[in-house]
This record gives sequence, structure tokens and C-alpha cells, in this order.
Amino acid sequence: MHFESRKSTLKGILDALSNRNFNMIGVYGMGGIGKTTLVKEVGRQAKENNLFEKVISSRVSQTPQIKEIQREIAEKLGLKIDQESESVRAWRLLEQLKKETKILIILDDIWGSLDLEAIGIPLADDNGGCKVLLTARSQDVLSCKMDCQQNFVVDVLNEKEAWSLFKKMTGDCRENGELKSVAAEIVKECAGLPIAIVPIAKALKNKSPYEWRNALRQLKRNFLRSFSGTQAVAAYSTIQLSYNQLGGEELRKTFLLIGYSYICNVKDLLYHGMGLGLFPNINTVDEARDRAHTLVDKLKNSCLLLDGDTSEWFSMHDVVRDVAISIASREGEEKENEKSAEANEKEKDAKNSGKINGRVSKLMKTIHATCAAF
Repeated sequence: MHFESRKSTLKGILDALSNRNFNMIGVYGMGGIGKTTLVKEVGRQAKENNLFEKVISSRVSQTPQIKEIQREIAEKLGLKIDQESESVRAWRLLEQLKKETKILIILDDIWGSLDLEAIGIPLADDNGGCKVLLTARSQDVLSCKMDCQQNFVVDVLNEKEAWSLFKKMTGDCRENGELKSVAAEIVKECAGLPIAIVPIAKALKNKSPYEWRNALRQLKRNFLRSFSGTQAVAAYSTIQLSYNQLGGEELRKTFLLIGYSYICNVKDLLYHGMGLGLFPNINTVDEARDRAHTLVDKLKNSCLLLDGDTSEWFSMHDVVRDVAISIASREGEEKENEKSAEANEKEKDAKNSGKINGRVSKLMKTIHATCAAF
């Protein structure tokens, strides 16, 4: 690995995979942090060091395609299963994997409970020489839903590593003193998140100094508005996915509140949350405080919040905050549009009702006049 901070994590994963008591290891971190790159390097070194004879990787994603995962594994094992049913595929893979003495299966980007037996991956003491390495955005997915025996977190890059990545992607700022100072500020704004650094660096490569300065000014306002089209969509969409997967409206509202209001401790979250009625069915301040702590922990486990110095404090990555603000603004506009449409509908109904009432009144007058004539 090129980054020192990742080397210790890499070594820890390799050591865990060497442990005979472990057969399922997890790696978690926020979207775009570099989990896939890390586990690819784990696989390469594991094979190079003869820890495993075969390393097979498959991307799972939000909607797992069991047959596709089976196909990728079978292809590396030399099995032809294209014409088989899903259950027969699973049985054949299971039998073959039990025979393997040293094999690592990497399942990248899982979002929930994944039935390994349905795929054909042997479990527990029945796994022979097969071990599984999983990546996810949420620690809870690995610990609670997949029962991983050991998990490793991938954090943001430190300042030196972020600068190294930016230089690698641009090359322009190495000798140019003017660009170097602007580049250093740009890297600082990206706050160590690779999915923010890479698209910005690519967008600025071979560009003029005034374009770099303009990019920096835009970054200081809002990351997501700094680059259009595909240059920002990767960063936005990857965090939006994590937001969409948060369980329950209360947790999503908490995420948006923290991002929009720049809250960084449980006390302020408690103050704002109670004032806005964020915590339903709460009777005491102690209950509300416990709820706030629970929500913060869930957001940390989903890698949408970062640890602070104590359990009372936390922080949010600048890029994640920009996404939170963008989502909050968009959802606010949608609600306003809904209210406006509802008000227009009521006004329309009122006008129609007025017309009907007018017609009824006119009809009643006609009836009364007719009756009087008799």
C-alpha cells in the first residue's frame, strides 16, 4: 500500500486471515474511503505470500445477484455452471470449495445480511480451507448480520497521504510554486476523502492557475457545487446511498439535523432534537439523552459520523456535510412544493364549492319564486 495509515490495517487483516480460529473477517468505512482498493491489495499480498492458493473477488452491491456471484466464483474454480439452477449451482460450489485447502473469497460492498449457503460458500467449521473477507459501509452489517469474527475500520487519509494522492493524480503542482499553495488548500478542503480528492484532481489536471484558484473558491463554498456532472456525482451518490439505507425516519432526520446545523456534540443534539420534537415517545431528559447517544452511535457505525475525543463529541466529514445540506435543502423544497400544491388544490376546491353554492342559491331562489307564484 502507498499509504502508511493503511499499512497497519493491511497487516492486521492479513494476520486475522492467518488465524486458524477466524474464517470471516470484515472491513468497513464510509463510501469512497478506499475499502475496495485495500482488500484488493490484501488479496494480492495474501496470494503472493502463499497464505492462499486462490483469491476470488465479487462485488455484491445493494441488490445482490446470487447467480452472478456464483458465476464469478465458479469461473475462478474452473466450474461450468451456466446451465444449472441457482440451488444446483450452490451445491456444486459448496462441494468444490470444501475440497480447496487455501482459498480466500472477497465479497465487496455488502449492504445487509447475505446468505452464504445460498451462494454455495461453506460456513463455520464446515468451511475446510475457505475464508471470507467482507466489506461494508456499516459496522453493524458485519457484526450483527454477518457475525464477522474481527472487523477493521478504514479511516480518511491523513494530510500527507491526501497530498500524495492529489499530486499523483495531477502532477502539475510539483514544480509550480503558485499551484502548490493553491493545491495544498484544495487538498485541505477534501479532508482526506479519496472520492473527493480524485475527481477534483482529475478535473484540474493541465488546467490554468486561474482555474485552480476558482476551484478553490468554489470548494470553500460547497464541494457539490464546485464541479458539475460526473465529477461530483460519484461523491454525492455514494453518500446518498448510505443515507437511504439508514433505518427509520428518526435516524435520517438526525443525520440531516447534525449536517445542517453543524452540531458536534450530544448535548447540542439533545437541545435541538427536543426543541424540534425529533425524539418521539420520550418522557424525560434522561430518556432523550440515551436516545441521542444511540442515534449518534448508529451514524458512527454507518460511517456517516466520525469519533470525537470522547463519547460526547463527534464530527462530520466536510463532504458528507455538503451532501447532508443538499439533501435537507432538496427535501425541504419538495415539502414546500407539496404544501403549495395542496394549498392550490384547496383553493381550487373552494372556488368550485363557491360556484356550486352560487348555483344552488340561484336554484333555491328560483324554486322559492315559483312556489310564491302558486
